[in-house]
Amino acid sequence: MRNIDNDLLKKEVAVLCVEDELIIMESLRIVLKRRFERTYMALNGKIGLDLFNEHKVDIVITDIMMPVMDGIEMVKRILESKPYTPIIILSALNDEPYLIKAKELGIKYYITKPFSDEDFFSVIYEAAREVLENRDNPTV
Repeated sequence: MRNIDNDLLKKEVAVLCVEDELIIMESLRIVLKRRFERTYMALNGKIGLDLFNEHKVDIVITDIMMPVMDGIEMVKRILESKPYTPIIILSALNDEPYLIKAKELGIKYYITKPFSDEDFFSVIYEAAREVLENRDNPTV
């Protein structure tokens, strides 16, 4: 497994974060921007899907319960066009029926709210390693 070079991550990995709670979204934007040059933020799944289609996004971090288009529907559409995209679900403890749907879609990364920066970035760096390894091995 490849070691993570923070400078490489900062330049090479693009992250989309979709969160409808403004305070949480702003906090995530601040911490993500420190680690990734290309960070895109959206308030709902529709805007998130539009940003995903417009930019070369490597990792998607998304809430589940959102207005306009929920995270599950957005993820389904993303995986239809780019099936190996690492998806990280941000979930509240009461989102269990949606988490079951997410598992059915093959999503393996979950972070339960509230979360620490350490927990958050350990999952993101694992997904980033996956992105970089898939670039090194394009047959995946």
